[in-house]
Amino acid sequence: MPATLDAPQAGPVTALAEELSNMERAVALYASDMPMRYRYQGPLDWNLVDWIAQGVARLGREEIRRRASFLAGHRKLWLRDMTTPEIERRHKARFPSKRRLDTAESMAATTVSWITVALAARNLPIVIDGPCPKCDGAGKLWANWVIDDASGWYEEGYRPCPMCQDGGAA
Repeated sequence: MPATLDAPQAGPVTALAEELSNMERAVALYASDMPMRYRYQGPLDWNLVDWIAQGVARLGREEIRRRASFLAGHRKLWLRDMTTPEIERRHKARFPSKRRLDTAESMAATTVSWITVALAARNLPIVIDGPCPKCDGAGKLWANWVIDDASGWYEEGYRPCPMCQDGGAA
């Protein structure tokens, strides 16, 4: 009889990882015992899943989600070069090692190819830690917008801030 290969069975640890968004996985890996210089070990790296579970056990599900929301908000501001010194200070207090955070984000991104993200996990709120630098925390901006350029129809008024309201565009 030919030898057969047994695939690792997906257990409750994998189910936990499926309930997390990519940012939540990165925060969990940051909080875990994952080595600082860890490199991806192949298409199914179960060490990552174990470290994700360890990070969730250490911080708790709610704290993981809260920190991931702040991380997503910081990333959104950073991409637009809008981080303030106060927001940057809070981010560094939450994630003191930039190198470890980069490694955790990179390793979390690799898990997406072999552990699906549940639909509920994809709705991670983006939270800015402090007042929004675009609207100063008002949540709305006064704007003029063109309704019909040919007829000269313009309107003005308040619109939701694209940075801190309605999720905005990343």
